Amino acid sequence: MTGDRCILIASNRGPVSFARHGAGKLSPVRGSGGLVTAFTGAMERDGGSWIASAMTEGDAEIAARGTVPLPDGGDGTTLRFLTFDPETYDAYYNGISNRLLWFVHHYLWDLSRSPRFDRDLREQWAAYRRVNRAFADALVEEAMASGDGAMHLVQDYHLSLVPKLVRIRLPEARILHFSHIPFAGSTYIRILPAWLGEDLLAGLLGADIVAFQSGRWADNFLLACRTLAGARVNLRHRLVVWEGREVKVRVYPVAIDGRELEADAAQPAVQAEREDLTRWIAGSRLILRADRMELSKNVLRGFLAFEALFDRHPQWRGNVRMLAFLDPSREDVPEYQEYAKQCEEEAERINREVGEGGWEPIRVEIAADRERLLAAFGLYDVLLVNPIFDGMNLVAKEGPTLNRRRGVLVLSENAGSFEELGQYALRVNPFDLAQTADALSVALQMSEPERARRARGLRTTIARASPQHWVDAQLRDLTDGARGRRASATR
Repeated sequence: MTGDRCILIASNRGPVSFARHGAGKLSPVRGSGGLVTAFTGAMERDGGSWIASAMTEGDAEIAARGTVPLPDGGDGTTLRFLTFDPETYDAYYNGISNRLLWFVHHYLWDLSRSPRFDRDLREQWAAYRRVNRAFADALVEEAMASGDGAMHLVQDYHLSLVPKLVRIRLPEARILHFSHIPFAGSTYIRILPAWLGEDLLAGLLGADIVAFQSGRWADNFLLACRTLAGARVNLRHRLVVWEGREVKVRVYPVAIDGRELEADAAQPAVQAEREDLTRWIAGSRLILRADRMELSKNVLRGFLAFEALFDRHPQWRGNVRMLAFLDPSREDVPEYQEYAKQCEEEAERINREVGEGGWEPIRVEIAADRERLLAAFGLYDVLLVNPIFDGMNLVAKEGPTLNRRRGVLVLSENAGSFEELGQYALRVNPFDLAQTADALSVALQMSEPERARRARGLRTTIARASPQHWVDAQLRDLTDGARGRRASATR
């Protein structure tokens, strides 16, 4: 550990997972993406530990060893996996995190039919609390072992109760909770039972800083806090006074590592995929969408808007194709199973009813194929990013970083990335099929100078920040807040 701090990160999924390969030796597989690199870089600089759920059998074997060195993390960095019995983890992860919190924060319920809360909810919430308490206990143990300089970075909606649980044990702890997803508005969140909503908000307010991807989600959280008895909310300065403490609500838009992305895209395997896709495109214009097969990504309406393009602008029949890369997601959740089936059926119907003469309007590829996706990013004429609601949406940043065809970004106004990129994108309401179809047509026929202007603006805006800057901004604010508390105590 250097200086007077160490970094303690808590997240449901860790930076590496372990599996047996070859002769049966446990080997780590590093998670992809710039955030893993940025977090581990901060830990390597300051020392620290990453605490996560054991996701594989190999992770569970590592968990039995206690705290271990973080692979490729440098001296002074450690990894600690937590294990849970399957029923508890299922209730925490599928029952609460993915079927309750994800749904409320993304406005996904069909309110005339769901949700329906019964006694199972209290049992699932008790499991959610048990898992959150286990993470809090582990953070406290690591903090006590490291001294007074621990900086707790708690990640995402899975661990919403951890800040309060740590605060009870360590009143002077420095804690930041970051929500990578949207936060429900003050009216919608009241769908939740009052006791649960209060527990959720109080859990988050245990932090010194409650952080979000965009100002819209931060403001939603503040408005939700106004419903909490005893909380005083300052919307202008984004502050909540709760239990005698000032809690700051801040915005840190997540960044991508453009250089790493470009290096990955330069690999021979990506070039081979690029050549294969170029043959399929066969001179047509290409509309690309790349998402997880996830309810909030609005895949189905994207397909229907593409179909509407040919009704409203028939000149594009036979001249444009849509390529949909859909990464499988939450395949054990019934709502996701049904949605994936419906999306595939709609794509097949559109191809059957609109396609002609060997022209395939939509190609759907459901697979986690990073090389093929990187290849497609370089080839699109239009990138459609139309989530219902999204915390940020990194596709809107990754695509323009790699694209070399001056591709136009059609972007949902409800994506967190719209706050940064909206001035260079074509704005759409994700529920408006006609508007989305018209935006696709505008993008396809946009002049080259205008396409170049927008593409240049996107790349410049995206390149201004890096994952390391994103982490450092949080650590700086958390450190400054702690100094302010100490200064107040000595006056």
